[in-house]
Amino acid sequence: MSEIKLFVTHTPNRNTVRIEHPLMYNVIAGSAFLTQSVPEGMLLDNEGDNISFKNKSYCELTTQYWAWKNQTADYYGFCHYRRYFSFSKVNLQEADCGCLIYPVLSENVKQELCMDEASMRQTIEQYDFLIAKGIPVNALQAKSVYQHYKNAPELHIEDLDLFLSIIREKYPELNDVAEKYVHGKIFYPCNMFIMNKELFFQYSKMLFDILDEFEQRCDMSRYSREGLRTPGHLGERMTGIFFEYLKQKGGYRLGQLQMAQIEQNEGTSKISVSEDDEIPVVLAANQGYVPILYTCLQSIADHISEQRDYKIYIFHTDIEPESQNEIRKLKKKNFDVSFVNVRSRVAGYQLKAKEHISTETFYRFLILDILKMYPKVVYLDCDMIIRRDIAELYDVKLGDNMLAAVIDPDFAGQCNGANADTLAYCRDVLKLKDPLAYFQAGVLVFHMGQIADKISVQKLFEMSDTGIYKYSDQDILNIVCEGKVTYLNMQWNVLTDCNKYRWQHVIKSAPYYVMDAYENARKDPYIIHYAGAAKPWKNPKDDFAKEFWKVARRTPYYEELIYDLCGQEKRKGNPGTAVVNVMRKTAKKILPQGSWIRRTIGNLYWKLK
Repeated sequence: MSEIKLFVTHTPNRNTVRIEHPLMYNVIAGSAFLTQSVPEGMLLDNEGDNISFKNKSYCELTTQYWAWKNQTADYYGFCHYRRYFSFSKVNLQEADCGCLIYPVLSENVKQELCMDEASMRQTIEQYDFLIAKGIPVNALQAKSVYQHYKNAPELHIEDLDLFLSIIREKYPELNDVAEKYVHGKIFYPCNMFIMNKELFFQYSKMLFDILDEFEQRCDMSRYSREGLRTPGHLGERMTGIFFEYLKQKGGYRLGQLQMAQIEQNEGTSKISVSEDDEIPVVLAANQGYVPILYTCLQSIADHISEQRDYKIYIFHTDIEPESQNEIRKLKKKNFDVSFVNVRSRVAGYQLKAKEHISTETFYRFLILDILKMYPKVVYLDCDMIIRRDIAELYDVKLGDNMLAAVIDPDFAGQCNGANADTLAYCRDVLKLKDPLAYFQAGVLVFHMGQIADKISVQKLFEMSDTGIYKYSDQDILNIVCEGKVTYLNMQWNVLTDCNKYRWQHVIKSAPYYVMDAYENARKDPYIIHYAGAAKPWKNPKDDFAKEFWKVARRTPYYEELIYDLCGQEKRKGNPGTAVVNVMRKTAKKILPQGSWIRRTIGNLYWKLK
């Protein structure tokens, strides 16, 4: 059996997805620049004979050099943490860029790419040299490989000319093929290949000899950061030249593999409980909601006890590192904030929230898997202001119930006369025995063991995929947890009087004891919940808006919130804006990109705007 080693290169000081596979080896390209601890299972390219210190110019080629000098195998291969080979015998549907695009490297994707050991071995051992499938340069807006390099804004075409002249001098047998390749119309991208040992050693000797000569002749001292990566870019061209050279020479088993690009490549953080009495709190948000998230977190931090430890987890898929760093500034000795990217966990599910509800609402399901080491977990929506120590909520006794929550007074009012359709929906779709026991899911205390015994995360997401639930995950949790709920004082989740309508037109129809509880809770709310379409950051005159702005003005996002609020007012003053926006979205869907009519409509849009 052949010894096959496919090296997956990773960037130093970044938490990227690491693949566990018997034929794949995760390596940090540029390990010489590590300033953070080495993730478990990572190999380093600065050990033994290496050029790791050249990573800023050689890119992933430092890993290739290290493997050439330090690793033993029958086959050597290279790919990236965000780009992999497809070993499928079926030609899979490619994007316009010429490669396969997947949001995450899920188990289903691995199966589609035939990345199991047996399939990979069967394919690899049939060839001497496999390369990432060539891309027609017209897909890259170029007429040739040479022009594609020339078009790169921070690269210098003189460097490619110098590279070709060095090939001509040192390896004249490659000259004709090199000229033909760079002036040809097929480009082999990304330094991705698999070669048998003999070819790999032959190629590596050539490549690093040429690049060493290039470095001696080229002054890159004033190059930009991207320009400094020129040796890496030239190495990418050399892979294609060598492949075409062997093709012309004949006698070799050569093949091409489709390349799969993975959009989400941030690794998952290892979660561990640091204190026995640590209070875990989960919120879910996206990048656009960061100012609201921060304001909510600030309100939580304002009311914590010095005697307790609080661990805040933010479930997300797109919150940018800069925003994460800003939010982490809230950290105190006993108040810590961690970010958990859940994109890989929700891949494959059609999470479609309705009306004003965002898809992040479904992420609370993931608590059952990600934080299963805790006995209890508090979940909070972001559109809230917390006015009480959240430890008091966590300490609620749950008995053998699955969770704790507050009766939903809005839903109770609808079912009790304000909206006959809601009662019918509750009876026919939700099939709840007691509609008036329906709880609001913005504030929850999960009893982890009890709820995990009843249902799995996969089942919860499968229920959401049906698309039949009006209030999304809230409906699903009410179905699953019916009869096993500890009901909290309504002060723990006081719904605002949305658009000054909810209180006197909906909740008013609820049973008297619900109305009484709601009105009493409003006098001293522990948590104010801006549920519904009306939000204080959109209208500072809304119910309890002053409580929001009292906290918001102490956050680093205050000016941003004010700026957005001014934009809201401007749009309110221009009734034509909504119409124009609808026109724009419709035009983008139906008018061909680049057509004269699309450009004409575009000019009209900007005039109206």
